[in-house]
Formats: sequence, C-alpha cells, structure tokens
Amino acid sequence: GGGMNMEDIFSQFGDIFGGAFAGGGFGGFGGGGHQRRTVKGSNLRVRMKLTLAEIAEGAEKQLKLQKLVRAKGTEYASCPTCKGAGQVHRVQSTFLGQMQTVTTCPTCNGMGQTVSKRGAGSDANGLVREESVVTVKIPAGVEEGMQLNLSGLGNEAPAGGLSGDLLVVIEEEDHPELKRDGNNLHYEAFITIVDATLGATVEVPLVQGKAKVKIEPGTQCNHVLRLKHKGLPSVNHHGTGDLFAALLVSARVYG
Repeated sequence: GGGMNMEDIFSQFGDIFGGAFAGGGFGGFGGGGHQRRTVKGSNLRVRMKLTLAEIAEGAEKQLKLQKLVRAKGTEYASCPTCKGAGQVHRVQSTFLGQMQTVTTCPTCNGMGQTVSKRGAGSDANGLVREESVVTVKIPAGVEEGMQLNLSGLGNEAPAGGLSGDLLVVIEEEDHPELKRDGNNLHYEAFITIVDATLGATVEVPLVQGKAKVKIEPGTQCNHVLRLKHKGLPSVNHHGTGDLFAALLVSARVYG
C-alpha cells in the first residue's frame, strides 16, 4: 500500500534534537529542516582586569589570543555520504507501511563537507591554533563579573562556517583607598578630635585626583560627607554615582 512519509513531521522540530558539533569543540548549528547546516566555531572566554580609573573612563585594550583558524592548504569537498546535503534519508518498514526519516549526516555532522586535504599542522577539521591580537573597547561603568560578548571574534569553524564569539569577563582591581558599591564609592577619612571640634579641611581621594572638603566645627564621629557625581558612571548611561566620605575621629593627636 501507500507509504507514510515522516519527513515533513520531523522537519518541524528543526534543531531541537541537534547538539554541539562533535569533534573540535564547535558551538552548534544554524538553520534546520531540509537545509545543509552551517557549523559555528566555539566561543573563547578570557578574563580582563581593570583599574577603577579604567572603569570610570572606559578603556581600549589589546588581547593576545590563541585561536583556531583554518590552516593554509586545507581543502574541503562534498561529503560522500550525504552528497553535500548534510542530511541522510532512511526508509523503514513498519506495520503502518514505509516510513521515511531525515537525520543529520553522521559523517559530516550536518556540514555537507568533509576535509579532503589537511593543511600543515592542522587537526582533523583542518584547523590550527594561532596567536591573534584583537582590540577590545570596554565601556565606562562595567562591573565585576560582567561579560562582554564580541560576535565573530572566537574560534573559526571548518568549511566556511561562522566564527564563534569572544566572551570578555570583567575583573576589578582593588583600589587602595576607595571601595565600590554599585556606582557609588566609599572612603574612610580619619581626623583628630581637634579637627572635629574646631573644624578643618581634609583631602578626599577621587578616582582621578583629590578633593578638599571642609569639616564643620563640632562634627561627630561617623558623620558622612556626600560628594555628588564623584562616583562611577552607569554602564547604561543612567547618570553618575556619588562618593561618600565617612569621618572617623581618632584619639591620636597628629603634630
């Protein structure tokens, strides 16, 4: 009798059953259905340390990376198993009749191409690891643990696939005097009993430079001075934080 064609049913699932590219550490596939799939290179993740001054102003950094790139002399040819389709059709006999299924080609993992000639020093996918220098622009206001995603700057993929992404994870270097709390900064200023009683002027460190702040006579211990807009800018451009200087009265007399 007539056979049951399951091809259209399976095509609706797209890449739900797809996984990472087997071998070489590739990120996944784009496309689905009846089309040949395009493999994507794996992502690279690096950590970048920034000073408080670099966070306040934004920075441009150069990174040296060891990236997978297509080796010179590497050549690709149409997959002999799927004839470049990236998929194979199988017909099975069941009690309902003949069922046809479409699956990813096991030889080329859906790329439709295989390595016909490997370049010198390359792996099974025709790739070799080389040093690469990339320039990364860091926006002002980034925070510890924040991740910047730079599309297409990761490892290359074989057979003309899409390059992976470069993921830059931000790390903050400790400042010797200032402590960060979101976009605000905190500082502890130690003053004498005489200064607290009679009043004085103290220097408060900023991210860049210093500010002279007047202490009123009769200032109490733990009094907090607020320096507006002397904190850090918001990475989302929502203004600038403040700097809070806590005045701590010391019993020591400075002479």
